[in-house]
Amino acid sequence: MQSNESEKKTSREKTFLLRNSLLTDIFDNNHTRNLYNVYVIVFAGLCLQNALRDYVKDGRVDFGLETIGKGFAKFDKAVLIWLCCFLSTCATFFFFQIWGKFRTWDNKLTRTWDWFWAASLGLYYFYTLKLTSTATLYFEFNPPCAAFVSMESVRLLMKVHSFVRVKAPPLMSASEDAKFSNFLYFLFAPTLIYRDSYPRTKHIDWNFVICRLVEAISMLFMIAFLVEANYPTPERWLAKYTIKDTILYITDCIPHGGLAVYASFFLIFHSVQNLFAEVTRFGDRLFYQDWWNESRHNKWLAKWNLLVRDWLYYFVYRDFKHFLCDNNVLGIFVVFAVSFAMHEYVMFCFLGKFVPCFLFLAVVAIFPMFFLNLPESIFLKVFLWCFGYLVSSAIMVLYTFEHYAVMKAPLKDPTLLDLIIPRFITCDCVLKF
Repeated sequence: MQSNESEKKTSREKTFLLRNSLLTDIFDNNHTRNLYNVYVIVFAGLCLQNALRDYVKDGRVDFGLETIGKGFAKFDKAVLIWLCCFLSTCATFFFFQIWGKFRTWDNKLTRTWDWFWAASLGLYYFYTLKLTSTATLYFEFNPPCAAFVSMESVRLLMKVHSFVRVKAPPLMSASEDAKFSNFLYFLFAPTLIYRDSYPRTKHIDWNFVICRLVEAISMLFMIAFLVEANYPTPERWLAKYTIKDTILYITDCIPHGGLAVYASFFLIFHSVQNLFAEVTRFGDRLFYQDWWNESRHNKWLAKWNLLVRDWLYYFVYRDFKHFLCDNNVLGIFVVFAVSFAMHEYVMFCFLGKFVPCFLFLAVVAIFPMFFLNLPESIFLKVFLWCFGYLVSSAIMVLYTFEHYAVMKAPLKDPTLLDLIIPRFITCDCVLKF
């Protein structure tokens, strides 16, 4: 019985293989490559729209450079914060070695030693997030820089947890040691599951790297065009908005909000991940699956981001069931709680306050849909696409409102209720009907 359970557990371990990203294989086909050509046409159309609007309105053309420049205005300070996070992450390897090297075989002392270092690791997680958010608010980063700093701090913490969780059991049994070179490679490899070695390609295809870099830059410009054309700017924020105006803004931004979200998906999960995979010769490039073919929300979420999904499954869901409570529903709830907490942390760094728009939508709409066992149908696939467009546009507009409200009407001595309630509601920027 124990042997069967061990085999079952081993069979579920993450397996790394030499394989391309799904869109890479799709675009290699001459028939489906037209989808890539559609993106080029849309990007060219947005460039033309942006140029004509700027020329007619201001008599100049900047192709979104002003928006991008403002977003990354303090990028040097953001890189400095990232470097501090990176060095502290490297330091965790040596503290991990100290923990393993000086463990004694006396049960009582070993338990005390382990609990001390486990508590230290928890404090490291807490203060890394706290200091990162404090630095983000202190330097008053705009959303792009705030996103870079906060998301990178979360990514590095997830890497540290993965390394400790994978290497602690063999180190405790003195069966193998950890190498810093493997750990350092893991920090830059596009995966959140630690292994001492991964499948590697034989050489770096620099043409592939340049193509992914050009894609990433074009996606940044596309998102800048969409922000300039559709989302409320500080100048527009001078006006008073009624609830009707807010609803109209959300509905007007539905197609563009969807484009921005899917452009962000392509930027982060395809272009950037494949770029780093090629530079590091990382072989397994299955960062996502065909979520666009799913009609069930749980599978849609699972296939959207395989990197985080694997981490949540192995180090949250499976560990929760193994160490705390063997209950599927509670395990899924904990996974959602951790995921939403990290999303809200990133948005807190954006705005400087907790605005539970995403959490509210997740609890009301996303979490219940996860348990619906709906049949496969074209209608449900279309519904999921429409639902994603609506939710993404609503979230982006509401957070943009909040961003400008915090900038133009900050609170000096906010109460706990002020920190929770969105500022654009309490600052008289949104009027009644």
